[in-house]
Amino acid sequence: MIDAKEREILANGMKVLWTIWGAMVASLVIYMLIPNLIGDQIKMQELPPDVFILLRNVLYVVALIELAIIPFIKRITLKSYKAPLNPNQKIPGTSNHPATAKYATVMIISLAIAESIAIYGLVLFFLAKDSQSLYLLTAIGAMAMIIHRPKMEELEQLAIATSGKR
Repeated sequence: MIDAKEREILANGMKVLWTIWGAMVASLVIYMLIPNLIGDQIKMQELPPDVFILLRNVLYVVALIELAIIPFIKRITLKSYKAPLNPNQKIPGTSNHPATAKYATVMIISLAIAESIAIYGLVLFFLAKDSQSLYLLTAIGAMAMIIHRPKMEELEQLAIATSGKR
C-alpha cells in the first residue's frame, strides 16, 4: 500500500508527466496549423496518383499497426526496464519516486508512436495536399494520445511493483 508521503511524491511526478503530455498534444495542434498557414507556399513535385495511393495506403497500414502495438510496447518496456544504477536519478524539477522515471520513459515512447501517426498525415499533406489524410491521421494520433495519457493508477501500481510492496 502507498502511504500519503509517497502518494504526494507520485502526484508531483505526475504533474511533470502531464506537462510532457500537454506539450506533445500541443504539437498536434501545430501540425494542423502548419498546412493552414504555409501550406500554399510549399511547392512539392507532384507524385503520380498510383504512387501516392500506394504510399497513402502503406502509411495507413503502418498507423494501424502502430496503434495495435502501443499496448504491447508499454507492457514489454515496463517489464524489461531496469532500475537506474544511480538511485538519485530523477525527472528534473521534482523529488520523485523511482517509478516516476520508469513510467515517464514508457509514456514518452507510447506518445511518440502515437505522434508519428499524425506526422504521416502531415507528410501526405505536403506530398499531395491531401488534407483528408492530415485530419484523419491527426485525429487518430490524438485519440491514441488520449488513451495512453498519464494515469495515476498505473503509476501507483508501478510504484508498488518497483518497491516490492504488495
